[in-house]
Amino acid sequence: MSDAQGREAFIRELRAALLSLYNPARLRKSVLVSLLGLDGRANPSSALRQILTEAIQALKPGAEVPLQSPAWRVYHVLTYRYVEQSDLRTVAANLGISERQLRRHEREAEQMLADYLWSHYGLEARAQALEASDSVGGQPRRGEQAGALNAKTPGREQELEWMRESFPSETAGLESVVTTVLKTLSPLMQSSGVQVQCRLPTDLPPVTGQLTTLRQALSNLLVAAVRSVPGGRVEVAAESERRGVGLDVRAERNRDVPPAPGGSVAEEVEMARQFIALFGGDLEVHPAQEGTQPFVARLVLPVAEPIPVLVIDDNADTLRLLQRYLTGTRYRFIGARDSEQALALVEESAPRAIMLHVMLPNMADWELLGRLREHPKLRGVSIIICTILPQEELALALGAADFLRKPVSRQELLAALDRQVGPNARGSP
Repeated sequence: MSDAQGREAFIRELRAALLSLYNPARLRKSVLVSLLGLDGRANPSSALRQILTEAIQALKPGAEVPLQSPAWRVYHVLTYRYVEQSDLRTVAANLGISERQLRRHEREAEQMLADYLWSHYGLEARAQALEASDSVGGQPRRGEQAGALNAKTPGREQELEWMRESFPSETAGLESVVTTVLKTLSPLMQSSGVQVQCRLPTDLPPVTGQLTTLRQALSNLLVAAVRSVPGGRVEVAAESERRGVGLDVRAERNRDVPPAPGGSVAEEVEMARQFIALFGGDLEVHPAQEGTQPFVARLVLPVAEPIPVLVIDDNADTLRLLQRYLTGTRYRFIGARDSEQALALVEESAPRAIMLHVMLPNMADWELLGRLREHPKLRGVSIIICTILPQEELALALGAADFLRKPVSRQELLAALDRQVGPNARGSP
């Protein structure tokens, strides 16, 4: 493997670790654990998280550096995007740039962070040693890690996987999503002479999933429709159905205008199919009808059914904050101030996930974790421990499914719930 290939592989692994910065299970599997010599640590995921966050902090410019400089942009991108785990739209809004610009700045920031780690920890020599040790006698000792270090340049599948890990699950009305996409594509529709008719009922349930991938899927599908019927008409309609919400896109050709080439249209449709799969929906495309409709496509989208989440914390301000975090999401907040109230609410609300605040030396909090784990109505329900204390190993050993260190951002909370409930789970078990 050449130096250039080694650096590219390292950057890919670094990006994956940054996107999973608060996911201990994923961090433990990172190639960076071995590359940074963390295998022998009692908690390699925490050690790796600390190294990455300290490296980001090391890139913080001094007070004499102008705030508009590239150095500050790099630091802010790394901090907002990975330390705070904010989504692309939020970070782009904070920095006053487009999401497309942010993706470019992300790559630049990751490159800067990789350069720092590469030189600060002498990783070139370590990577060569690891690669040699992984292939002793022709038998890889760390097949998964060796494969990752020697991976080829990421293609479409890798980028889709990156998107899967990058965006949180959100809830929104379908009308607002469609309106946003149509507004974005309006210049293309005008230049193609295509008229768009949109019929969306007002009583549709909100949809839930990665809204960024849904918008991209709709964009690709509508671009395909517009390109296939220059001078024609595109109709967008929706209805509730058993599987969720069905969204139809019909393209009707103008007989007086010659049809467009089908190659690029087919590619746009295939990309829409992949994006909608990331969202958790399905895309059905029916063949041409009577020579005037190049295709009729139906998107089937999962709807948002509130998922009850029990939050146990004796601090009223914290409960109010977490309630705000869950407002407008697919999760329904249920707050409890003590163990008795929490156990009563378990009977009433049947939560799908529990977030428990633990504070030593109050051992009653840890005892409550045990009582919740043994409760007959909570079998299979994930419990997330949230504390200011570095007690991840203890929490996981006592049966917690996930661990968050306070202070917790909205992005961290939603990501943890998505991990435990499932990014596309409905409200019913």
